[in-house]
Amino acid sequence: MKTCLVLYHSRGGNTLTTAEAIAQAARDHHYEATVKSIIEIQKADIDAADVLFIGTWVQGFILFGVKPADANLWVQSLPSLANKPTGIFCTYAFNPRGSLNKLASMLQEKGAAIVGRQAFNRNRLTEGSEAFVQRVLQAQTEITA
Repeated sequence: MKTCLVLYHSRGGNTLTTAEAIAQAARDHHYEATVKSIIEIQKADIDAADVLFIGTWVQGFILFGVKPADANLWVQSLPSLANKPTGIFCTYAFNPRGSLNKLASMLQEKGAAIVGRQAFNRNRLTEGSEAFVQRVLQAQTEITA
């Protein structure tokens, strides 16, 4: 069975809710899916996964300073993502602006192969998760075929 690891950074629980919905959607596609906080991740977890989903919440003001929350700190602590197919996501209140692009850039520096991205509004935390997972898993299948 293929495996999926969903990593999240959450402050109030919104990103965790979305991470759990993503994991369930992966299970619905016959993947073994595990959800872990970004702070408890081990290199062996990443090595064992066929595909990764990595998400965070968005911090900043509406017009400026919008960014993936504390990503400059926790991305550095990740082990190499060595061409691992990765879907990225964020949860936001008003507008995620360039948060996903910033997160993608940081994760690509760690070696991630970004194959999908999705922003989830805090009032609709699971809406679109099934389609997002389907796109990422399809891209992962094409990359590894």
